[in-house]
Amino acid sequence: MLIEQILEQKRGALRANDIAQILDLSEKQIYKLAATGEIPSLRIANSVRFDPHDFAAWLKARSSAPDVEPRSATPSHRSRTRSSERAKKNREI
Repeated sequence: MLIEQILEQKRGALRANDIAQILDLSEKQIYKLAATGEIPSLRIANSVRFDPHDFAAWLKARSSAPDVEPRSATPSHRSRTRSSERAKKNREI
């Protein structure tokens, strides 16, 4: 994943262009997100930097991938019961 590669290469704070690459946004959009507090950032003099660990936690919290395991592909007992009842009725006709 791109974020893992960038985090491995960087030992210090990330820059807006690093975050822009990861999120596939423009640097301008990253600066706006930082200014409004929508993304965790640090101001150092006139520079905006991003802590890699804070950014990773922020990104993970907003991930659309669920942390739960996917449902089993086998039908539930209830579904099998209903389908057997339907099949039984069809045979009776």
